[in-house]
Amino acid sequence: MSAIEHQVENAFGLSTNDAILMAGFCYQTYPFFSEEKLVLPDEFKPIHSFTGKAGVTEKTTENFGFVAESQERIVLAFRGSDSTPNIDSDLDLFQIPFPYVADAGSTHRGITRIYQSMRDELIAIINSIPANKPLYLTGHSLGGDLAIMAALDFAVNTAQKNTIVYTYAAGRPGDMAFAKKYNALVKNSYRIFNVHDFIPTLPAAEYPPPFTDTGLFYEHVNLSVPIGFQMNNVFLNHRINCYFQKLSEQDLDYANELRLNTLGFCPEPINLSALADSMRKN
Repeated sequence: MSAIEHQVENAFGLSTNDAILMAGFCYQTYPFFSEEKLVLPDEFKPIHSFTGKAGVTEKTTENFGFVAESQERIVLAFRGSDSTPNIDSDLDLFQIPFPYVADAGSTHRGITRIYQSMRDELIAIINSIPANKPLYLTGHSLGGDLAIMAALDFAVNTAQKNTIVYTYAAGRPGDMAFAKKYNALVKNSYRIFNVHDFIPTLPAAEYPPPFTDTGLFYEHVNLSVPIGFQMNNVFLNHRINCYFQKLSEQDLDYANELRLNTLGFCPEPINLSALADSMRKN
């Protein structure tokens, strides 16, 4: 087992099984968006879905995720970028003050505006579910940044105080003040990223003047959990399917149980080494 893989298994209370399960939930947000199709493990029942507005004009309303509940927990899953308006929002990297928490610095403008468009719906959902049941927030890529913003918002503005965050390939959501406030108030947070995936390096840590008069500065939130798979392809290095497959190596029995018990919940199995070799030859 490599040092990186060992860290995934033992990183400050991170549950390997939860990391695999939440990656499966992230995967499900994509067919839910494109086909309104959702497959969940038997113990989970979908209880809500939510929409948001993306794009420069913020006129495009899209399904951005869903909420599911079991006897033990509630999961709120955010989708990553999967449309042109999403990419337009991703590229709007100027900053605005985070509007829901005092002294929380500034955040990515495009992603913050998506969050603002869904925030009232999310708060209503959170206020309708049991506050004493653990709430898992998860998301891939853009969805990871939305999960981070939601976690800080919920920590300050709702009765939900038992929140666990698993993000995959999330970018830098805001400035140093935002990261500091988040790290102080959201203690159970795991930012899983592939060291060969360039998306988590965005936005850059610094955009000095003259980009803006004073420059822009971005910072990641804690807790950083690196994994490693090199597919020799920018898209595959970022794909949630490959994240799921790499994490599954940490507990193949659990991952196979998920696949067999709930057909369609997990991405199709991938031989990462064989696929990487194929991409290298091509």
